[in-house]
Amino acid sequence: MFETVQMAEVGETTSLIMHHVHHYALGFMALVYALKIWWILKRKPAKERTPARGDHGKGIRYSFMLIAMPWEIESQRKAPLRWIEFAIFHIGVAVAIAGTFTLSIAPQIISHNLTIWIMQGLLILALAAGLNRMFRRIVLPHMRAISSPDDYFSIVMLNVWLGSAVWGVMQTSEMALLIYFSMTTFFLITVPFTKISHYIFWPFIRFYIGKHLAHRGVFPRKVVKEGAS
Repeated sequence: MFETVQMAEVGETTSLIMHHVHHYALGFMALVYALKIWWILKRKPAKERTPARGDHGKGIRYSFMLIAMPWEIESQRKAPLRWIEFAIFHIGVAVAIAGTFTLSIAPQIISHNLTIWIMQGLLILALAAGLNRMFRRIVLPHMRAISSPDDYFSIVMLNVWLGSAVWGVMQTSEMALLIYFSMTTFFLITVPFTKISHYIFWPFIRFYIGKHLAHRGVFPRKVVKEGAS
């Protein structure tokens, strides 16, 4: 039932992008991110000059865990489907990223129909979530008011890339693989300069929010109770 899929034979150009250009682009992205992190770490962190009213460590841990605790955030409690959409979208992005590395380094890992179907299912769900996010940004007045050209560019290109991944992970067409890896290479080069790179700032933001709000005794509530006792 779950047959092994034979990857399509690829030409010189496709092979070059899959096994060389794609990895060079990854190295370029890593270099830009390293420079960004160096720039962040050079900046002096804000310091609290008041006595601590909460536990910094607990506040930081809580801050990092909020991404997996939608019930702790009012906007997500009121619209839980938005959090589910967020989770599905980002899982699909992770699958698409994993697909490029697996296909270029160890394609046998996803050489069975069952594995491909699971990956395609997750990618299709992510694409549906991405299209819904794009639709809201275009249609809803308050979303249009806060959207920049970078926002539209990022969501459109992500959806196109996810679509190419749905086709590419099948491995049965050289054209599909060429488009998939070309899109990935393009993203690796451009992402550090778009809002998609927001995730590089995420750990720093969560750390400082957790530390400073816990210090002031307002975040999270359970930390306040323990810190105030």
